[in-house]
Amino acid sequence: MKSSDDPTAGGAKSSVEPPAASPRASDGVRGHRSSAASEASEQRTGPRISIEAFRALELRVGTIRAAEPHPNADRLLVLRVDLGSEERQIVAGIRAHYDAAALVGRQVVVVANLEPARLRGVESQGMVLAATDSERDRVVLLHPDEPVPPGGVVR
Repeated sequence: MKSSDDPTAGGAKSSVEPPAASPRASDGVRGHRSSAASEASEQRTGPRISIEAFRALELRVGTIRAAEPHPNADRLLVLRVDLGSEERQIVAGIRAHYDAAALVGRQVVVVANLEPARLRGVESQGMVLAATDSERDRVVLLHPDEPVPPGGVVR
């Protein structure tokens, strides 16, 4: 026999409701995250930035035209990167991971609107983007899947 708490018995429902499902991205509803979840996410990825701050970055495809060891640093390379409308000198900490001569002709993604900085006495006019693989202790330059004209905007 079914109890009165069993909804299929036609009796009254139990006062105990199952917990409501939290909104999912597929629902098209933006749910509130607990502060603990938000803090955990921030620890994994770093502090969040606004979409306006992200849009302020000017990411462009560049072609490396020359690469040589930095005269004052064992871990740095000095790159000449063609961004279409101009050529930039960029100092990159990739010397342990790449042969300078093998980089010539490769395309990379560059932060083009970064303030110039002097690294060990040499001016750097941008930054090449790279991913790190800490398990294999390597740095991998980011690049487009197919050739793109120098200066192409990354969106």
